[in-house]
Amino acid sequence: MSRFVPWLLVALCFVLGVASRSISDSFVVFVPALEHAFDASRSSVTLVYSFALLVGGTGAPLAGWIVDRFGLRALTVVGMSAAALATASASQATQVWHLYLGLGAVMGFGGASLSGVLSSTLLGRWFPAHRLGVAFAVAWSASGVGAIVILPLAQHLIVFVGWRQTYLIFAATSAAFIPLLVFLPWRRIERGAPGLARLRESTGAGPTVGDAVRDWPFWALTSSFGLTSVGIFAIAPQAMVYLLERGIDGAYAARALAVAGFLTPLGMVGFSWLADRGGRRLAALLAYGSSIAGVGALALVRGPGDDAWLWLYVLLFGGSMGSRGPMISTLATLRYRGASFGRIYGLISIGMGLGGFLGAWIGGLLHDLTGGYAAVLIFSAAALALAAAALGSEAGARERLSR
Repeated sequence: MSRFVPWLLVALCFVLGVASRSISDSFVVFVPALEHAFDASRSSVTLVYSFALLVGGTGAPLAGWIVDRFGLRALTVVGMSAAALATASASQATQVWHLYLGLGAVMGFGGASLSGVLSSTLLGRWFPAHRLGVAFAVAWSASGVGAIVILPLAQHLIVFVGWRQTYLIFAATSAAFIPLLVFLPWRRIERGAPGLARLRESTGAGPTVGDAVRDWPFWALTSSFGLTSVGIFAIAPQAMVYLLERGIDGAYAARALAVAGFLTPLGMVGFSWLADRGGRRLAALLAYGSSIAGVGALALVRGPGDDAWLWLYVLLFGGSMGSRGPMISTLATLRYRGASFGRIYGLISIGMGLGGFLGAWIGGLLHDLTGGYAAVLIFSAAALALAAAALGSEAGARERLSR
């Protein structure tokens, strides 16, 4: 039975990710109903989600401090309580700013607590280096896999019971996990696998936050997170309207983007498997190369007849879109695990949230300033290329250390 414990913990991280991040990502389905309910503009409503991304990154150091100071039980209970509180408060909102507070700030912090900080702190205690990447990838895939179920469910519930009742149902679902999290055997879970526990004891407390921020690897990982998010979110929020403006049928474009979303968790696992087996630098460069080539393919979609370029974009960009998160988490865990890991990883994660916020904002701004998408596409590809250089340098350094 003990050999299954690590994968049961991966399943726990996955389920908690669905119950928090996937519910947060379902916001896109609520946008029309919220616009109507509050008589609000599209930008004022969608900015709620951008705010959640921002808080999801900038709140990660606080989540890291909680896990370092109080342990995994406290982190999971606080995170799931935040998710339940956020959706419950949204169901009672009477003004748009209530959504910024609930679905933006509180839900963003819930996502920060139950995604990268949790999986990196927990799974790093149970998996050796040659299997860590795949374990992280499965946990990270929760948002993509969960969206396949949560988005249609949310749409169905909104139609039949309304958006307020839908958020109440989501709140009750999140709250149902809290008693389970309180009574899990966290003391045993935190000790980790016996062999890895002995390794941690032999290496001492590990680097401090001060040690980390004074060295280049910390900034390489942070900038990789940030620049990757900039490159992805400069494109992703505008992909649908880009295709519509080029004459692609709306239903056809939606199906293509749905396939891209389906490929994202597969790409996470696939590229992480390659990183664990074939070299982390090679996998990182291939993942970034695929994303940049996907941006190029999208640029070549000029009209309804360009199906080949559209589906090449879906394959390359969709298949690689989420692959860097597990890679960065793996490298951070291998370099920094110890008593201060939660805080260090939380600081690294700031790049992801800040990059997502800036990428979406700058991408929209470039479109408005230029009246087209050429500058947006160039900006996205350049950000991804810089991220590849940063992550490739750290992955190469890790490979040299492991020889």
